[in-house]
Amino acid sequence: MDMKFNTYKKASKGMKEEHLDIMDHILLPVLTGQSVIHIRTHEENRVIGICESINSRISEDFRVLHILSEAGVESDLLSSSEGEDADFTALSTQASSPNEAHTSLHVRALNSFLSTKEGGVLLILGADAACRQTELIRRLKTHANNGLFPLTDEGGEDEDNNDESPKLVVLHTISQDTPETLSRTIQNYDLPLPRDGTLSGSLRGVCREMGITDIQDDKIRKNWVLALRGLTSKEAERSLQQTFTVHDSKMNVESLAYLQTVKRNIIKQTGIMEFHEPTTSFSDIGGLTNLVEDLGLRQGEFEVHARDAGIQSPKGCLLVGLPGTGKSLIAQSVAGEWAMPMLEFNMANVLDSYVGGSEANMKKILAVAESMAPCVLMVDEIDKALSGLGSAGGDSGVTRRVIGNFLTWLNDRKADVYVIATANDLSEIASAMPEMLRKGRWDDIWWVDLPDRKTRQQILEIHLHKIPSERIEEGVWEQVTAISKLNPGITGAEIAAAVNEANRISFHQEKLLSVKQLTSSIEELKPLASGIRGLEETRKWMKDFARAASPVPAAKVVKNSDVYLAAFDASKQFRTTTPDEQD
Repeated sequence: MDMKFNTYKKASKGMKEEHLDIMDHILLPVLTGQSVIHIRTHEENRVIGICESINSRISEDFRVLHILSEAGVESDLLSSSEGEDADFTALSTQASSPNEAHTSLHVRALNSFLSTKEGGVLLILGADAACRQTELIRRLKTHANNGLFPLTDEGGEDEDNNDESPKLVVLHTISQDTPETLSRTIQNYDLPLPRDGTLSGSLRGVCREMGITDIQDDKIRKNWVLALRGLTSKEAERSLQQTFTVHDSKMNVESLAYLQTVKRNIIKQTGIMEFHEPTTSFSDIGGLTNLVEDLGLRQGEFEVHARDAGIQSPKGCLLVGLPGTGKSLIAQSVAGEWAMPMLEFNMANVLDSYVGGSEANMKKILAVAESMAPCVLMVDEIDKALSGLGSAGGDSGVTRRVIGNFLTWLNDRKADVYVIATANDLSEIASAMPEMLRKGRWDDIWWVDLPDRKTRQQILEIHLHKIPSERIEEGVWEQVTAISKLNPGITGAEIAAAVNEANRISFHQEKLLSVKQLTSSIEELKPLASGIRGLEETRKWMKDFARAASPVPAAKVVKNSDVYLAAFDASKQFRTTTPDEQD
């Protein structure tokens, strides 16, 4: 069969890396004769654009593009060269025989498409529900087995269609996976979120429509494209139009900050993740010298010269410690220090009650993270998602599968995404998914303990500096060292709360913040750590399995409690069992 297809070299000519990936996963299969392609994405316009490029990139024999949706079929020529016959056969969704009276719209359109004389592409838009039509899936599989050039019922080639009418079907869904009966037969591809090339095109288009010329500055354009990462093409265009409308079509610092706010709201609307542009840095962290020094070295390992030396790209770290010890602040400070955006999500929020919903949520998060690279991805309280997984009841396997997919991505990803996961304890992880703790899964597992006296002083000073200096008595600064010795065992979050409480009371009393008021607020605290049974045992366990974030021994809790928190009962969490107990 003499196929008038371009070579791979010609088909990919002039493509950038972003579009080469699409070429290899969508257009290349067509070059090799595959006749059914499944694409998953929210972006219908990009799918239509890919289909329109098939005529120029692959073969002019694909003359017509038919777009099928629930509203019907729209057909148009893919090229209209001068002198070319503009006539073509429009698809019919009417039943052509009594046998087709009970078939679906999709099946009738597919039958009509396969019977036309012109070569073309049938794009089935929004086919999530259609993928549950067994007759449609069966006919798609038959076409996939026949290839681009359908066979007649007698098994021979249709003379009317002979090598002049290739028929490609593109199945588009938003979240629906490839039907099981087709999964090993057709090409399927998750279209990634647009990268810089596509986003730059969206930016140029909006600027052209609104008469904005500042885009001609390469530095300005680059900063705006970076701010658009993580959005779809349509979201990017909508965000830009809103930003330029509010800021009188100006591309300045204020309008860029507004664009980032719009983007933050769009990502937050997903309900499973949040976007931040942190302004904190390592100077906002009290103590934790070992961890901060290591993170400083990790930043350089993203550079090309480190990879040339055989250094693997950093994966991320798992931070374990009591609530309030600064784990979330560390993640924000890494993003701020490295000048990277930060995505944050709680693993428990990813789990969905609908079948396949959890996997779709995780896939969405990872897609956004990769599109925003380089970035920091924070997984908050990863241990909470495993709650009860190690018990006899367990769950349906969704949690284990979702977190397993996440860990696989952590190992295999190519994008520069630094992952910081936090956990309050490792008991659930150790019992339910010990493989999460193995060496090599993370760069390091860090134990973030209670702050020592010197660290408490640093934290105290950091939060006092956030209060206007005229609101603080001079004696407070002179007594900071003495105040930091009070109530050993309190966390950084508890110190911040005590400073805020002291300032609040002083404000309402119309007084300056005094040593007496600050001392009273700190001494009145009942440390959370005082309600944790077996903290010393936990520390010994973590000494063997994790690195200490601070080189200085942690504070011992002075205040005791007669009431203990079951969720943090360390004596039960890390107690080993005898063979008899296991039976």
